This record gives sequence, structure tokens and C-alpha cells, in this order.
Amino acid sequence: LKGLGKLDEAVASFHKAISLKPDYAEAHNNLGNALKDLGKLDEAVASYHEALAIKPDYADAHFNLGNALQDLGKREEAFACRRRAVSINPQNDLFWAGLASSLETLSFASIDDNLYQDLLHLLERPTVHPSYVIRPIISALRHHPDFSRIVELTGSGKPEIGFNYGDVAEQLSAIPLFLRMLELSPIYDLDIERMLTVLRHAMLEETIEGKIEKKVLPFSTALSLHCFTNEYVFPETDEEKEAVEQLQQQIAALVEKQRDVPPSLVASLGAYRPLYGFPWSRELSEREWTGGIGDVIERQISEPLKEQSLRSQIPRLTSIDNTVSQSVREQYEENPYPRWIKTGIRDKGRAIGAVLQMAPLRLDLGDYESPESPEILIAGCGTGQHALITASRFSNARVLAVDLSLSSLSYALRKTNELGFSNIEYAQADIMELGGLGRQFDLIECSGVLHHLGDPLAGWRVLVDLLRPGGLMMIGLYSETARQDIVSGRALIAEKGYTASPEDIRQCRQKFIDMTKDGNPMMAKICSIIDFFSLSECRDLLFHVQEHRFTLPQIKSALKSLKLEFLGFEMSDQSMMRKFKETYPKKNALTSLSQWHKFELKNPDTFKGMYQFWCKRI
Repeated sequence: LKGLGKLDEAVASFHKAISLKPDYAEAHNNLGNALKDLGKLDEAVASYHEALAIKPDYADAHFNLGNALQDLGKREEAFACRRRAVSINPQNDLFWAGLASSLETLSFASIDDNLYQDLLHLLERPTVHPSYVIRPIISALRHHPDFSRIVELTGSGKPEIGFNYGDVAEQLSAIPLFLRMLELSPIYDLDIERMLTVLRHAMLEETIEGKIEKKVLPFSTALSLHCFTNEYVFPETDEEKEAVEQLQQQIAALVEKQRDVPPSLVASLGAYRPLYGFPWSRELSEREWTGGIGDVIERQISEPLKEQSLRSQIPRLTSIDNTVSQSVREQYEENPYPRWIKTGIRDKGRAIGAVLQMAPLRLDLGDYESPESPEILIAGCGTGQHALITASRFSNARVLAVDLSLSSLSYALRKTNELGFSNIEYAQADIMELGGLGRQFDLIECSGVLHHLGDPLAGWRVLVDLLRPGGLMMIGLYSETARQDIVSGRALIAEKGYTASPEDIRQCRQKFIDMTKDGNPMMAKICSIIDFFSLSECRDLLFHVQEHRFTLPQIKSALKSLKLEFLGFEMSDQSMMRKFKETYPKKNALTSLSQWHKFELKNPDTFKGMYQFWCKRI
């Protein structure tokens, strides 16, 4: 009955089961799940506690209790319950994904002996997207005495501060959680950015002077991987530029003479420049390397070379004649967006309807019937994260993922091959020209793309025509209300004449950071956005060649003209969803864009990422 959505009848059946067998823990747990789906969270919590009183090591009940507590906004308690679930059953990737979601807005006031190890395991799980848990991990690391002391030591950001790089790097090399975080993702924290900028400079100086010891290599190689991933977003001095040139000449000479190249030289240069850009890179990649420096060679040389070889395998479905499309393509050829190492892959796909009707979405799909083998279009797939998440989210899916940029598509194809997905087809195409594709889709997802077209509504109409009647669409659009800080930032960029060159982006970022230190609230908001912390994402955020922003009344009008029914928002921050429900408790309020508009005007950060919403073709 619960599976059929007949929740009240399901609750009655579970109560009957419990009356017949009161000590049946599974029945209490299942009752809790049905009550949770009815929105009766306090009653659900009580049912899970009943299950755990009977069966204390019942992992599913601990996890489900965590889910209910999370929906109640009790994140710390939710984290503790989900952590207990993974300790009982560490092989369940669904549990790890839930643990990560309860972490996202947590800041640790204290830590216990096992927390660092648990967080390290968390980073390795396939269902966990590292970028979502970076900030809570940093809050935990700030309780580590060596880590917090080094952050304080480097806090001024001035390279002339006296300290021994070898000693500091050795201490950081003894914190595996920090090293792994460096290897997997940009770090969204200005204090840590200052620390890494200072340490990178010190590493370069000591490398040039020949002082680097083997004991510092774990940190040095992690820093080299980190800088490659954030695309060298850190500022650098003229002195550093000269030293980098000297370093690359030193490596070139060693390679030419067929001599060994010390790993410290490779790590230091890789922390300032992508190694694949040098003429000697291929020869270096053909040598035998071990340990962390082997990872640097793989990530910075072998993988980019692989992407270059994949470009010719990607078909072109349409011409790209539109001048705006050509400018956007050029941006993403130079800066494929985003560079990523690991993304969160679902442990088990489900039917489209099942996914959209379960928590946290709980959309009312009416008479919608899920196709058995859905054909899905990802319009604007970037470097592949979106396509992979969708392909793992929905069962038996066949995905066509298109993008303007061959650099982005070749990155996506490499990652897809590495992860063993065979149900995604990549192609180069312009959304504006897709009308002649000759195919229709059960589901079309287009997130963060339409607002970069010359005419977003025209592009949206092309996509609607590719959607089967009754088919579903997920759209992501920038909010005019939530993006006022970005509008201010873009105005300042225009006023100062910054271009989208890497050097200008670095200078502009430093200007924004300095203004944040001086107390400018708009700049502080920009400097807190995760896209600020890598070069391609910062370019996409602040320097995009084309950007439109929308209001909810405009979206309501567009949906009407396109004959699309609004189904509801997909929100990563469920606290805003809870606040909306408290303000507008009637169930139909969730699909009222007029009421959401009133709510957003009073809560302007509600859609600070984007409006992400689902709709259905009428």
C-alpha cells in the first residue's frame, strides 16, 4: 500500500501488524517510513525509536531516524544517527550519501577520536560528492592542533613570513584527511587559500634552492594536484613567475639529457602550470613513477592527452552558427566547466516517477506513468557530472548528452569511460539548432544553460518540441533576486576593465578578497560562493560572455506560453523548503509560483544557486 502511495491505508496495516506482534522492529521501522512520507515527522521519529528499543543495532532504523531528524532541521542529531548506521553497515552506499547530506551545513563545535577517519572514508564513497562536504571537513580540521596552528601562522598571506617549508609540509603530510581533500576538490575557504598560496611560494623557493626532502612529498604532490584542479586560481608574484620559468627550463634540460627528474621539481612546477602544456610532457609520462608523483603525472599529463585523443570520437549533431553560441563555445573550450575528480553516483537507479515522488521532492505527478526505458536528453552537459548523475539516478535510462564545447565533452567522455558507464552518448550540438534532430525524449534536463543563450525562451521552445507529450523537464535558471551580489560584481569588473584572461581573473579575485576584508557585504557574499574558488567556475560565475536572469513571474509566463505544467522545485537546502511550508501550509502552495515569488522577495537568498524546477508537457 505504501508503494502504491496509499499511505493512510499503509499506516493502518502497519498498526495492525504491530498490534499482533509488538516486538517486531521492522514493522515499527516501516510505520515510521509511512508516517514520514505523510509529513508526520514527530510520529515517525517515535516509531523509529520504538524499532531501536527492540533492535538497537538496526542500521536501517538508525538511518531512517536520521532522515526524519534532518527533515525536522535537527542536523547534528541526524548526523549522529546516520553515522551510527554506517558504523553498523559500512558497505551501504546509501547510508554514506545520507551522512554526507546531513553534513552539508554542519560546522563542528567539537570532534571525537574517530571523526577524521570517518570523514576520510566518506570522501572515498562513490555516492558522495566531495564538494558538498568540504566546508564541514574544514570545520573539523580546525580542531586539529597542527592544522589550526599552520593556518594561523600563514594567516597574513605574506610569503616573507619566516618558517621552514619542510617542517610545515611534513606536519600536513601526517593529516591524510587534509591531503585527500586537496586531491579531490577546490577548497572553499579564504583562510585555507591564503595558507596554500604561502606554502606554494615557500615550496617553489626551497625547490629552486635544492632543499626539498622526500618527507614533504605527500603534501607537495597533493598541493600540485589541488592547483591543477582549481586551474591555478591562486595569485602569484613576479618573483614566482621568474622562478617557475627557471624550474621548467631545469626540467627540460634534464629530460633532454635523459636524466632523472626529481619528483620535487615535477610537483613544484605542477603547482603553478599544467604539465601537459610543456613539449617534454609526453616523454615524462612514459617514464616509471611511483607514489603521489605518479598521480600528478597521470592527472596532469596522461589524462589531458587522453582527452585530446577522444575529441575526434565525438560526433557533431548540429552546426554552431549563432554568434552568441560561438562566443559561449569559445569560453568553454578555454575553460571546460567544471574540472572535477569525483562526483556523487547513485547506488541504485529508480523509475523516474518513483524518484520524483519520494523524499525530498514528493512531486504530485498526477496520471504520469514512468517509461520502462526512458530516453533522456541532457541539454548542456558540460564536463559530464550532470549526465552521470542522471544516468545513475534513473533506471534503464538511455542518455544523450550534448554541449557546445569539445573540451568539455572529451573530459566528460574520459570520466564516463573510467566509471564504466555505457548508457551515455555524447555529441557536440547547439540547443538553438536541435529542432532538426528527429528524436523525442521522455525527459529533458537543462540546468544552468538556457540563461546563457542569446534568446533563452527560443531555446527552451526548441527543447519542448523535443519532449514527448506528457514528458517531464527539469530546468535551471538564474534568479534576478538572488543574484544581486553577482550583478554588483559584474558591474565592478566592467568598471575596472578586467578581461576574462587567467591573469585578470586572479587580479579581480584578489580585489574582491581585499574588499571583503574591508567589510564590503556584497563582495563577502561573492567570496563565499564555491564557484569563486576555481578559475573556470569563477569565469562562469562573474565573467560569462552572456547572462540572463529571471523572476518567478517571468517563468510563470514562459511556462504558460510553452504549455508546461509547473510541478515543483528541487532544492538542496531543505531548510528553505521547510520555511516556505510554514509560511504557506496549504499543499497546493508548493506549486504556486505567485506564492513562491512573495516568499523569495522576503527571503532573497532562497534560490541563490538557481531556480531548479520540474515541469510536465501538457
